Amino acid sequence: MRSTLFCAAIGLALAGCGLGSVGGGDDDFGYEPDPVPENALCEAQLTLTGSFTPPGTPPGAELGCVPEGTWTINVAIGDNDCGDVPMAGTYVYTVTGTGRDQVITYSTPGAQDLALSIHAGGNGECEGSFEHIWPADGGEFHVALLKPYFDPGTTTMQGRGTYQLWTEHP
Repeated sequence: MRSTLFCAAIGLALAGCGLGSVGGGDDDFGYEPDPVPENALCEAQLTLTGSFTPPGTPPGAELGCVPEGTWTINVAIGDNDCGDVPMAGTYVYTVTGTGRDQVITYSTPGAQDLALSIHAGGNGECEGSFEHIWPADGGEFHVALLKPYFDPGTTTMQGRGTYQLWTEHP
């Protein structure tokens, strides 16, 4: 039994590593970004700017991440091997409630799958993760991941994201 568990653990450890998934040195942490998934036909890098508008007086930095309010995200397309990237120029999300009662609403609902979340970063910044998936022509799918953030006590949004065209739904 012990050798079976040991072999399973080794197998899982090796399965998590593949060519291009470890090593490099392009970013601040000493490793390259995740490689483009096999199902992705192309990818575009996105630069995010924007603003956070709280419902009243902006919370002070001593409170850390207080995400309640309107998140307005402006998208600029950077490095791109997709050609035409069907991204809107602005995305607006409204955050209401706190803790388990927090609700994030996208202002332009439609035929999209959405995965929306917000959490506090290590220094109290508010970090969003807004994934949009919608059908493309020919049975393919557009996949956009927006990762905006703002520092505690500020209302200026920044961040990065990616757009990919996938052969199938992720």
